[in-house]
Amino acid sequence: MKLCGRCKEEKEEKDFNKDKYSKTGLRSQCKLCMKKEREKLSDHYKEWRSTPEKLEWYRNYRKGRYQIDKRKVSARNKINWAVSSGKVIRPDYCESCKHHRTTEAHHDDYLKPLNVRWLCSCCHKQWHRDNGEGLNG
Repeated sequence: MKLCGRCKEEKEEKDFNKDKYSKTGLRSQCKLCMKKEREKLSDHYKEWRSTPEKLEWYRNYRKGRYQIDKRKVSARNKINWAVSSGKVIRPDYCESCKHHRTTEAHHDDYLKPLNVRWLCSCCHKQWHRDNGEGLNG
C-alpha cells in the first residue's frame, strides 16, 4: 500500500506508475490523479493555443515561415565552443553599459562567428529593438 501525494488516499502499488528515479520506484501521484491533471492541463493548453496570436503563429509555422537560420545556429555553436574550450574569454561586464552582469554574445555578422560584442541581456534586447537583425541573419 502507498499513499498518493495528491488525493492523500492509500492505494495499492498497481495504481501508481513506475518512476525509476524515486526511492520506491513508483510515482508519488496515483494514476487517477495524474489523469485528472493531464486533462486539466490539456484544457488549459487548448484555450491558450486558441488565442488569435497563437493561431496566426501556428499558421505561419506550418507554412515554413519560421525556419531556423543555419548560419545563426552555426555562429552560436562556434562561439559557445570557443568559450567552453578557453579560446575566447567571456567578460563579466557589458561592453555597452559597463555594468558587471552576465553577458551574451552578440553577432553583428553571422559569417564572422568569433567576432562578437559582449552585451548584458538588457542592452542586447535594446540593440535588436533599435537595429533589427544582424547582417546575414
